[in-house]
This record gives sequence, structure tokens and C-alpha cells, in this order.
Amino acid sequence: MNSILARRLEASDLPLRHQWLNDPSIHGQMLVSPPVGLAETQQWFSKTLLNESRRDFVFTLDGAAPTEVVAMGGLTDIHPRHRRAELYIFVRPGMTGRGIGSRATVWLCEYGYSELDLHRIYLHTTDLNDAARRLYARLGFKDEGTLRGHAFHRGRFIDRHVQGVLRSEWRKPREEREVPG
Repeated sequence: MNSILARRLEASDLPLRHQWLNDPSIHGQMLVSPPVGLAETQQWFSKTLLNESRRDFVFTLDGAAPTEVVAMGGLTDIHPRHRRAELYIFVRPGMTGRGIGSRATVWLCEYGYSELDLHRIYLHTTDLNDAARRLYARLGFKDEGTLRGHAFHRGRFIDRHVQGVLRSEWRKPREEREVPG
């Protein structure tokens, strides 16, 4: 299994990000309402360039072409005083189920704890993505609560689930933090 490599998101990645966010396999799982325009994506990126409260990355596989992006993700709402951040990740359409999301999530957590000195990393999932909730649980994220009827998405109100992992929990040996199954 190839290891994952990360680099900061660049302007040249925006057409691919735009394409992915408009793919039903991604926007159907997230609270992104397509169509997301390329100009809108470029405006978003321009605003993030000087925003110290987020780090956005693209992921490739070691040994693959450096331009073959397999996932995008990052840490947002980085709060230095409270030492917390929200994690997000999405995998290239058609490449889910290959361990890419879990490797990118591990990389982001390692980055957050070692480079940003975070105490807590959390994320939100929806009822639409139980596979992601199970993945995060296997990686050590704990269920912290459900925001019932929290978002109106695709014609109905859906729940959002909060999961988080503390630095002290993350540093435990992998076998201790994995949930069986």
C-alpha cells in the first residue's frame, strides 16, 4: 500500500476541486449545494490565502504521478488559544474504499498535533455518510453528540454528528484507539 503525500492546496488545484465538489458522490455526502462554480471556488481560495485559521491540502500517493490527486482535506477553524481545529476530507470520486481517506485523516491529525500543537480535532458528519462515521470511529474519534435537524439539505432537515479526538487519545498505540469491526 502506497504511503500518502501531502502538499498545500494551490491555485492550479482549483479546477479539480471544482469538479469534485460538483460530483454527486461528494456533494451528496456533504452540505455543499451544487453547482459550485469555478469562479466561486477561485474567490473562496483567494480569501483563504491569508487566513491563518485554516490549512488546506491535496494528497497524492507515493510512487504515483505528483499531479494525480487522490484526496483533498484540511483543518479549519484553527483556534490557537483553545488549540482545536475542525477536520474535513474528501476522496477523489471513484477511489473511495481504498484506505485513502483514512491515510489522509491520519496525516491531518499528525500534522495538527505535531505542527499546530492542537489539543483537540473534531469533525462533522451527516446521516448521509455512515461509512465516514465508522471510519472516524476506527481511527479513534469519539461520538460527541448529534445536532438534530441541524441542516436543510436536498429538501429535508438532516442531523449532523460531532466526533472528536483529543491529543492524549491520539497518542495511544493504534491498537488501543481502534474500534473493532
